[in-house]
Amino acid sequence: MASSGGSLTRAGSRAALWYGARAEDAKLSLFGIKLSGGGAHQSKTMMFVELEALMGTGASTPEEFRSAAIEENAIGKATSNTRRLTFRHLASLYGLVDQAPLTKALMRLWESDLHGRRLQALLVALARDPLLRETAPVVMAGSVGQSLQRPLFEETFVAAFPGRFSEKMLRSLAQNCASSWTQSGHLKGAVKKLRQRVTPTPPTVAFAALIATASGFGGPAILSSGWMKALDLAPEQALDALRRAESIGLARVRSAGDVTEISVRQPMATALGVPELEHV
Repeated sequence: MASSGGSLTRAGSRAALWYGARAEDAKLSLFGIKLSGGGAHQSKTMMFVELEALMGTGASTPEEFRSAAIEENAIGKATSNTRRLTFRHLASLYGLVDQAPLTKALMRLWESDLHGRRLQALLVALARDPLLRETAPVVMAGSVGQSLQRPLFEETFVAAFPGRFSEKMLRSLAQNCASSWTQSGHLKGAVKKLRQRVTPTPPTVAFAALIATASGFGGPAILSSGWMKALDLAPEQALDALRRAESIGLARVRSAGDVTEISVRQPMATALGVPELEHV
């Protein structure tokens, strides 16, 4: 897919982070990955607190999610208009209405992996908001203890999309993205944001491998994809975590000499009860 004029597509200098040689736009979209356009971070963060509250209601269908958020106010907003707006952003960012395979996998993992929730939510937010993806290299490149302040994020958007955003929107967008990276655990601090490392659970790493597979990566390339780098994992660390995921039925890893085969589609489809995953 060609790109020009700062359009939000899977083409561009950073595409190799997120999309492998086998990537196909139609399959990416069917899996639930958003290739272009804006996203929730133009006005919201990844809203982890609201997502956790909503998922905690036991809702599973679009209608149940909508009712829990708006009618029962599970997301804790003061007015019906705020509840509707917040739910609209949540539904868009996490696919709660369309419920593509990406969202269904998140919902199943959510039930069984309490400690993995923040990073699993981040992975989905990255998959579904191209603007948040633009800021990932800033965070990935940060060393532990380094200060990553709003101007760094603003500069990223200016470089990627010259003239697209007003100064006010740049500030808001940068603040929202920095807040999401704080919610995920990559940054700490209310005002001064300092980089810290995250520690993903094995199911979270298997989830990242699934997204990488759906994004066109295969074999060892899965281990060095942006989806693994977003979890602060070097390839050898990712492989080790996938071997631990294999012990709980979420992955298969086979090594013979210099050849490493990684399979997550069928194991996760079986373990999570989401047959659609076998076809990503």
